[in-house]
Amino acid sequence: MNQGPWGPWNSAGSSPQPKNNGSEAKNDQNKSEQNGFSKKVDDVFKKFAESNSGGGGSNNKKKSPRQLAALTVLAAITFWLLSGFYKINPDENGLVLYFGKFSYISTPGLNYYIPYPFGELIKKSVTTVNTEEFGHDSRDAKNDKKTFAAESLMLTGDENIVDIEFQVQWQVSNIEDFTFNLAEPRLAIRKAAESAMREVIARTPISEALSDGKSKIEQTARDLLQQNLDLYKSGVRIVLVQLRRVDPPSQVIDAFRDVQTAKADKEKEINQAQSYANDIVPRARGLAAQMQEQAEAYKQEVVTNAQGEAERFLQVYKQYSVAKKVTKKRMYLETMEKIYRDTDKVMVDNNTSKSSVMPYFPLNDIGAKIKSPTN
Repeated sequence: MNQGPWGPWNSAGSSPQPKNNGSEAKNDQNKSEQNGFSKKVDDVFKKFAESNSGGGGSNNKKKSPRQLAALTVLAAITFWLLSGFYKINPDENGLVLYFGKFSYISTPGLNYYIPYPFGELIKKSVTTVNTEEFGHDSRDAKNDKKTFAAESLMLTGDENIVDIEFQVQWQVSNIEDFTFNLAEPRLAIRKAAESAMREVIARTPISEALSDGKSKIEQTARDLLQQNLDLYKSGVRIVLVQLRRVDPPSQVIDAFRDVQTAKADKEKEINQAQSYANDIVPRARGLAAQMQEQAEAYKQEVVTNAQGEAERFLQVYKQYSVAKKVTKKRMYLETMEKIYRDTDKVMVDNNTSKSSVMPYFPLNDIGAKIKSPTN
């Protein structure tokens, strides 16, 4: 219903004013202000008529009926022109129509337009954030979930069904497009939002929708919804798309949780086995490398010792070739030195048989005392 300066009026040639859940309160306030102004105008006309009636005094008798009619018409025109003044609040924009066609958009402050029947004024809030809820209604605590099943049950990309609750927040960005291109703004936004969310869920596996893919779903759905509304030239800006709840359907949620628990246990066992493998395999590899290094060191030691012995033998052989007797004697003395070095030795004199006393010389003890004189 359109509004004129003297209250509500209907016009077949003018476009209908769409409903907006975020600005209904402000529209009611505007209607009450206009109705109040109309009452004031009616009161002024009544007082003016009474003052120009026959009981008004001697001055009224001097005025002719034509003069009274002219004054009445002049007063009516004056009040009609004055009714074109209007105020736009800071959070609003005004849409001015002349003969049902768009003329201009008025900004916050005091403005003027030619009143009805030539002009028409439509006010909309452009800062109010409107909220559309899907799968639930926060305003009704006793709502039945069955009534939201049609819009909350969606098919995922891997052919599973999820039960989704989400909300969409939006603002009016262009009052002209919002007024002329959307006959039912809330219905159009709800249908576009549900379609965008279903399209995004249809490309998403259920595991991603139930876990860490929610933020990606929200952002993708918001972009897709804004793109669709821009194609409609709706004059709407999407502020937020938020998932409130993503669960399997209530009929299978217990079985689904059992499956998820089994998958979690499986992942736990795999992680424990992988942890054990990560612990034992490096230690085995380290032990094998250590044994290989020890074997390589032993090999080098044996080869080096063998090469040293062979080189020593060759040196001895060269000396033996030059001086055989000297070399034999030296080899004999060195060999006997090695043999007697750690052997207990007893010296027996040849004359012991002539004497009843056998002299005893503990050469080992004497040698030990010579090596360690401090003892």
